[in-house]
Amino acid sequence: MAVKIRLARRGRKYLAEYDIVVADARAPRDGRFIEKIGNYNPNIKPSFIKLDEASALKWLSQGAQPTDTVRSILSKQGVMFRKHLQVGVLKKAITQEQADERFNKWKAEKAEK
Repeated sequence: MAVKIRLARRGRKYLAEYDIVVADARAPRDGRFIEKIGNYNPNIKPSFIKLDEASALKWLSQGAQPTDTVRSILSKQGVMFRKHLQVGVLKKAITQEQADERFNKWKAEKAEK
């Protein structure tokens, strides 16, 4: 079963909001899903993103493929960078402490901007 992390549309005409869901790739866009991991509202400035980062990281490490828009959202939230660091920890290239330190440094730099 191919699993995707994608957006499911809700809301009214011209004011769409989206749920970030983990779903089987064969399921319809707004249909059946496995787990809801967040919300995305592009209608306000700055756009509203609420994401369960631990759950997203769990699904990514299990092989779920994000769509292009969701990949962008996950990158902005730091989930993709954390996954990249976790792969380094699993390959024993870096330790968990070094990975946490690099992630916290990245998060601090992002907060300054």
